[in-house]
Amino acid sequence: METRLIEFENNRHDILRGVYTSSENNISKNCVICLSGFERNATTEKKFKKIADEISKGSTAVLRLDFTGCGLSDGDFRNTTLNSLTADFQSSIKYLEEKGIKKFSVVAHSLGCLVVANCIEQVNNKIEKIVLLSPALNQKDLLKYWFVVSKIKKEGKDIKITWRNYEQYLDENEFLKDCRKTDKTTKANFIDPDYFLQCQDMDLSDNFKLFLDRILYVHGDKDIAIPLESVSIDFLNKIIVKNGDHDLEKPNQIKQWLDKVVGFLK
Repeated sequence: METRLIEFENNRHDILRGVYTSSENNISKNCVICLSGFERNATTEKKFKKIADEISKGSTAVLRLDFTGCGLSDGDFRNTTLNSLTADFQSSIKYLEEKGIKKFSVVAHSLGCLVVANCIEQVNNKIEKIVLLSPALNQKDLLKYWFVVSKIKKEGKDIKITWRNYEQYLDENEFLKDCRKTDKTTKANFIDPDYFLQCQDMDLSDNFKLFLDRILYVHGDKDIAIPLESVSIDFLNKIIVKNGDHDLEKPNQIKQWLDKVVGFLK
């Protein structure tokens, strides 16, 4: 197996980087692109490394891509929007096509799933298989849910917020005001309001309805970041991971989905 760092420009001339894995001395014509969630790094996440190790034993390569301002990639995370993330993904396809790759599959986690949904019609003829891990497709409601969870935590209230009760504690005006804030910070970055303003009314679940036969959906039944109930599509192929959290990386969780995902992609 051969692993190397690759880099290329996105449409804003930032240098994006990713880890490219393939069989040694094998010229691949197919590639699986791995997309991480919000502010995450696909290059280092365990689940993507596990997938790459297994898939690249055959004739298919794997690219673990870091979005702009994350992990190994250059650029300012502050300017992140759904459209900028989508452009990064499309830039990776363009780069790989120039290197001889003919067909693609995608493994996306959380917000990465929204990125794929956002451009599925444009890349449809290039994508063979899609694996959605804990998909954050219903941004319209998820942003409100996360806002309430954060607010209750900051206030120190002993209230368990769930997908079923969060609306009881939601102040719509406060939420909209929060979306417009210009001094927001994530775990490690500033972020401008453009991301939240773009996604506050967005639910891209229906974008996958015409492609269900090509999709494998994986979700943990104990995911509190993206509750199972937030997904409105009845996927044809699905794996519900018992006691699975949002990351799906603990050994007892990976054991439930890894072989099935690899088999589906192969």
